[in-house]
Amino acid sequence: MMPRAGVAALALALGLGIGLGGCGSDPGPSTSGLPQPSTTVSGPSTSDSGFVAFGDFGGGSHQDDVAGAMTAWAESHRVDALVTTGDNVYPSGDPGLFDDHLDNPYAELRRTRPFWVTLGNHDVDGGHGDEQLEYLGLPLLPYTEELEGIQFLFLDANEPDDRQAEWLDERLSEAGPHFRVVVFHQPAYSCGEHGSTDAVVDTWVRILEKHRVALVLNGHDHLYERFVSANDVTYIVTGGGGKSLYDERDSCDQESIKTASAVEYHFVAAELSDEGLRIRAVAEDGSVLDEALIER
Repeated sequence: MMPRAGVAALALALGLGIGLGGCGSDPGPSTSGLPQPSTTVSGPSTSDSGFVAFGDFGGGSHQDDVAGAMTAWAESHRVDALVTTGDNVYPSGDPGLFDDHLDNPYAELRRTRPFWVTLGNHDVDGGHGDEQLEYLGLPLLPYTEELEGIQFLFLDANEPDDRQAEWLDERLSEAGPHFRVVVFHQPAYSCGEHGSTDAVVDTWVRILEKHRVALVLNGHDHLYERFVSANDVTYIVTGGGGKSLYDERDSCDQESIKTASAVEYHFVAAELSDEGLRIRAVAEDGSVLDEALIER
């Protein structure tokens, strides 16, 4: 699929392989059956700001590996904040697991960086969602945060209601940076096990499209996917932070707007510069699975 206007999907010079187009099933860690991705080689970052995003990790067998990959990435790239797409503490958000799931794996990164989260279904199943936010020193959902040139808007997709829709529309109508990043757990679009979330599509997507936000970050399905709408809104599912991976579906209603996918443990790295917001999906071994440039 050719890149849509405003999003330059980049084929890496070292022979990068990513899944493009439809949603064919592919068991085990893979990049939709195409050649293995290349290892990225980067010098010191000259970006204005940057962050890493990841989800569906708390207590997973690969959580430490992905955390280690993010720590290594931060040595040569701009990382000013950690952003999660939810399901931070499995299986039910038990406060007794906060140290092991939220603190210890990311201790080095969090020493000098904020840790901003949304909540997934596993975070709230035991009734401890608000307690997790309080533990991390965060306000209740929804809330906003900012880096240089980027505004983040965190929503609670466990209850994708009109109250949050009104809040989102009001915040996006205010003056702000060109790059708005909206973060919530259950995905607007996905070809994974859970699939797209009808309530999110019905309640929030029209607002995201109306304001042409730069990026929407979701989790819930344990894989990587990137979609680009006709209005040039990029939707990413990043649910490969440590828990067991999910296969893609054999068929998917969102095939026409899907631009990349990988069934891999990973995180998403984003760096803002004069050219735009560069997005990379990075595997636990440090290789780049997908790369795109979002322009506004």
